[in-house]
Amino acid sequence: MLDLTGTRVLIVEDNEAIRQMWERVLGGEGWQVRSVADGLEALRSLDEQAPDLIVLDLMLPWVNGIEVLSTIRRDPRFTTTPVVVTTGTATSAFELRDLGPVRVLRKPFSVSALISTVRRLLDPEGDTDDDDSA
Repeated sequence: MLDLTGTRVLIVEDNEAIRQMWERVLGGEGWQVRSVADGLEALRSLDEQAPDLIVLDLMLPWVNGIEVLSTIRRDPRFTTTPVVVTTGTATSAFELRDLGPVRVLRKPFSVSALISTVRRLLDPEGDTDDDDSA
């Protein structure tokens, strides 16, 4: 298994309690976690530090998650950055297939589902599951 210590993860989630929980959980894995509360902040933060992976809520204020994903995919630096899309809607990875490497986690999901999804995206060699990926 690939050593993922120090992996840079950007969390984009408007719900503060969820955002803080994910910060603790993913930070506890040894990953460098940065989080923002909306799509505009997410887009601005990309110039500060390029993430290795993005955890992106679809339902965000100001600029929604699909707009964020579309915008970052137009930037050559982020065309292949893996993204975990979190949503309470029926959106699937199939619907997002033109937006690069994306996995969809439907809310509510377990902490272990988030961790394993992040690990599978960051270490594709270890990915043997058939799931909702694009």
